[in-house]
Amino acid sequence: MFSIKFAKAEDFETIKKIANECGIKGPLNFLEEIFMVAREDKPFGFISMKVEINNAIITNLAILPSYRDKGVENLMVRVVLNHALDMGLENACVNIPFYKDFFCKLGFMEKGDFQMVKLKEFFRE
Repeated sequence: MFSIKFAKAEDFETIKKIANECGIKGPLNFLEEIFMVAREDKPFGFISMKVEINNAIITNLAILPSYRDKGVENLMVRVVLNHALDMGLENACVNIPFYKDFFCKLGFMEKGDFQMVKLKEFFRE
């Protein structure tokens, strides 16, 4: 059984290791973004989001290979977008090429290089 929680300062080094193992290049912005961590005994994935005006921008989604394709990605996106909706944000967008098809299957629409969704529509099921 795994859980998804807001990342704490002590998670940042592990998040960096997961990012490195998943091939994420560039710096992670722990001060300006919201990070959530998936963990069993130890963290195995994370998702990050920043806020711009009324938009949640998913900046990273990283799951260690042995945990992929088990529904973790779907749940992580739903948890972070539910938080965005609770914050009063209206839209979400993402530009993570590795997960482009995944986000489109979740209901995000392609707009140029980005995939976008209205949060209220995303949670209308």
